[in-house]
Amino acid sequence: MHSKAKTQSHLKNFVANVERQFESKVKVIRSGNGLEFIMKQFYDYGIVHQTNCIETPHQNDIVERKHQHFLNVVQSLLFQSNLPTVFWSYALVHFIVLINCMPSPFLSNYTPYEKLHGSIYDIESLRVFGCLCFSNTLAAKRKKLDPRAVTFVFLGFKPNTKGFIIF
Repeated sequence: MHSKAKTQSHLKNFVANVERQFESKVKVIRSGNGLEFIMKQFYDYGIVHQTNCIETPHQNDIVERKHQHFLNVVQSLLFQSNLPTVFWSYALVHFIVLINCMPSPFLSNYTPYEKLHGSIYDIESLRVFGCLCFSNTLAAKRKKLDPRAVTFVFLGFKPNTKGFIIF
């Protein structure tokens, strides 16, 4: 999101996506006390909106620890791949894919992906973040002696596509 003004539309889209893709209803939304979460008409549909008490970050300790974990891993991914911090969002999405592929003791050693989709994630598609990769040049625009591939850096997986994001 580029601004908090988009929070309400993103939240509405998320709830609609959960209901349609996973045939499940969102029951509770927990947030801070930001004005962007005040959506009385939205919560009238049976969704409970819970908020934290003001200036009590310890109420959110699990989320805060997970957030710190995300930051540490993103920093590590950027460091090992020798990429600048402008690529932090790609590293974060890559890490989230990895988290969703790892078994969790909280899910009886199932992966989050498996619990959500009912099947195991195809780990054959996983790649190392920031690794060297090659992209084919289009045959129609290529002459006989032109290179058949160009070098790139792997940044992640393209949603809803079999392709990758490269730089």
